[in-house]
Amino acid sequence: MLKQLGLVSLLATAIFPVYASQHIVVVPSCLLTTTIDYKTLATQQNFSLITTSDKGIDQLVEAKQVMRKKECGGFMDVTQAWNSYQTKSIAKNKAKSFLADHLLATQLSSTKEATYDIKYSTQVNQLIATINPQDMWSDLTTLTKFPDRYSRGDNGVKAAEWFKSQVETLAKNNGRNDVTVYFVQTGGYKQPSVVAKIGNGNDPAAVIGGHMDTLSSSWELKPGADDDGSGSVTVLEAARVLLNSGMHFKKPIYLVWYAAEEMGLVGSQYVVKDFQAKKIPVDAVMQLDMTAYEYHNEPTIWLMDDYVNKDVSKFVETLISTYVKVPVKHSRCGYACSDHASWTQGGFKSSMPFETEMNRDNPDIHTSNDTMDKLSLQHMHDFAKMAVAFAVEVAEPVV
Repeated sequence: MLKQLGLVSLLATAIFPVYASQHIVVVPSCLLTTTIDYKTLATQQNFSLITTSDKGIDQLVEAKQVMRKKECGGFMDVTQAWNSYQTKSIAKNKAKSFLADHLLATQLSSTKEATYDIKYSTQVNQLIATINPQDMWSDLTTLTKFPDRYSRGDNGVKAAEWFKSQVETLAKNNGRNDVTVYFVQTGGYKQPSVVAKIGNGNDPAAVIGGHMDTLSSSWELKPGADDDGSGSVTVLEAARVLLNSGMHFKKPIYLVWYAAEEMGLVGSQYVVKDFQAKKIPVDAVMQLDMTAYEYHNEPTIWLMDDYVNKDVSKFVETLISTYVKVPVKHSRCGYACSDHASWTQGGFKSSMPFETEMNRDNPDIHTSNDTMDKLSLQHMHDFAKMAVAFAVEVAEPVV
């Protein structure tokens, strides 16, 4: 570990923006080791704000694989937010103020109050009956044939193009002229995120997403079947069911495939920034990151209790009990473990259902062994039911 910044360099950091080869990162302090090249800018609670290089990001990625079962396995690259951040007082240290505001924003979003009810059981049951597990398996087979879906490489771009093409074809085949599919660029990363909007309305939307990227296949293939091929395919099946149904909704539905999640939730932060810039209102967000691995064949769907909104999570629990009819239990990440944290940080109400308890998740993720033979199609099917129910109940079908 490098020494902390001196006063002169800290002031310089507070004045001048950080460029592409440098990163500002919020990280659990326990993740920082002597093998990571970084400089500490500020510390609060159990988190540190650091500056590091591209190499340091790769080192953090390696470290989080080792530490992820200890509530210490993730980080958030906040470079974009740092560059646009303005302190409320010039007397305040930018780093300390930034970290304090970052942590406060998460807390405020988590406690926002909202009310959700089960209203459209006829429509939900009609749609979930049309979910096709074999289509999901076929899509996942296609997705895992990429050597990787790395956000800095051409395969990551090809994966994004594949998802975009899939939704565009669905819209065309169903004669839907109310579907818009577009890329959101991801700063210094090649891979863009893919956003599909169903409906022309401007009411507060339902958002369902998963990340499509994997780590690099430089040393070994990275099929990413579970992480997060499973979640990405679950989102795609929700899109297929919604578009094939011919159903229209009072509120728009956004389906999102995020880029560069593995590199610090980068793609989702750019998507959230895009929503904010366009003043797109959002009612509720669901993140699907790993939906197909069962620990000892346990069908339970787990809800993460941190970096989420309590009322949205409560609603998702009701959806599972009502429509999926499998056990629901609660766990926690202990850090910003997936893209829902970007929405929470941005002031939106999010949720994070997960395949297992956090410390019993798939041991093969981020390796060449993250393959389909380890997965449960039934578990992924259950998550698809939940996702479709979420979309229908939040977006409200026109009846």
